[in-house]
Amino acid sequence: MPTTAYVIDWPAAGRLAVMPRPAGGERLPDEVDSLRRNGVDTVVCALTAPECGLLGLSGWEQAVRAAGMRFVSFPIPDFGVPDFTAYRELTGRLAEEVAAGRFVLAHCHGGVGRATVIAGGVLIRLGASAADAMAAIGAARGLPVPETEPQRAILARLAGMTGPC
Repeated sequence: MPTTAYVIDWPAAGRLAVMPRPAGGERLPDEVDSLRRNGVDTVVCALTAPECGLLGLSGWEQAVRAAGMRFVSFPIPDFGVPDFTAYRELTGRLAEEVAAGRFVLAHCHGGVGRATVIAGGVLIRLGASAADAMAAIGAARGLPVPETEPQRAILARLAGMTGPC
């Protein structure tokens, strides 16, 4: 059974979702097929290369691309935050995709910390406050997000520096 994607309720032409890491190994093709069937256009992976190897996801990027989806590797240390300049650039590009009607999905290991930092940044770039972004993702995910204070702080920093894209 494919991993559950949690679609975030936000007014935009496209869709945005977070999810835990996909099942690896021989279940990987089913995961890719499920995402494609559900209309995902872009997959953003926040896992580090060593994590991908340990989790059986070494062919993840190639499988996603072979299925016609865009793959973005944006590794963030577990419980950590990304470089702010790169984060600001990434979230701006992803917000443009969602605004243009595309379906963007971000994942990390559990779909609670790093993936929600990425999705929260996209929502902020689409005009949300940090609080509204966290609430919308938390409602979709069914629990408070993101996991750490530094992760919440980077959302607040981005919200204070940018307006809608």
